[in-house]
Amino acid sequence: MKRLLLSTIGVLMAGSVVYAQNTTATDNDALQASLEAKAQRIPASDLAAALSAGDGGRSDRARMVRVRPDWAAVRADLQRTTAEDAERDTTNENEIRTLPTRRLPQLQGPPPPPGLRAFAASRLPRVTQGEVDVVTIPVMVPAHPDIRDKIKLYGQENTYTAAGDIDQDAQFSMSGACDRVVGGAPSLVDLRRRLAEGPPRLAGIRADYHISRNEFGVDLSFSKFGCGYVITVECSDPESDERCTDDRYPTLIARSMILINPERAAGGE
Repeated sequence: MKRLLLSTIGVLMAGSVVYAQNTTATDNDALQASLEAKAQRIPASDLAAALSAGDGGRSDRARMVRVRPDWAAVRADLQRTTAEDAERDTTNENEIRTLPTRRLPQLQGPPPPPGLRAFAASRLPRVTQGEVDVVTIPVMVPAHPDIRDKIKLYGQENTYTAAGDIDQDAQFSMSGACDRVVGGAPSLVDLRRRLAEGPPRLAGIRADYHISRNEFGVDLSFSKFGCGYVITVECSDPESDERCTDDRYPTLIARSMILINPERAAGGE
């Protein structure tokens, strides 16, 4: 059976390798090689591992704890966004006024309004329904069509990765997992404490986030519904491409998400 290395979350949250099925050997080999290279460069003590870890760990040895997603919170967020959309329609609010003055040239049109919305996976041209059905955690991907219509999804029970080319000069991936790191070395515990002291907050998604850069691009990580998520943008020229140098690009993408397995929220699984 061909197996695919799921990207950043598995490395960040556990320092372990997580695999999922794929559909074609060609896609498997190419994406696996890319994600393995990414796994080697991202420290397990960084980003989502720190953001998603609990407060209780006293041991110096980090360990994994399986967390059940908070589906009630998922439903509450969906309902909140629906209400905000209805109010926006009623008041004829012009969402563009809330965006930065200078639009990033790589985004074709303004981003969708902030929030989390249900969206059928069947509407995503490159996503296979079976890869979504196997995942038992909230599967979120960016709502902006520049991203959502180009990604493939690779799922396993407690984790998933959505990945694809934005264009010839940039690639996107987003991973989610509900395995939480507890405990760990003092440096890891201290990192979690510092990140919890007042990180910036994503509008719409209502989640604290952390941005980190490396020689390949930028990572934005956040925790939500008891799970950890990492958005990664890699650029051919990460030192000059605004998608990798300007914090607004990943944050504009992250503030508006679609939930592509809303049936699990409805069932409260």
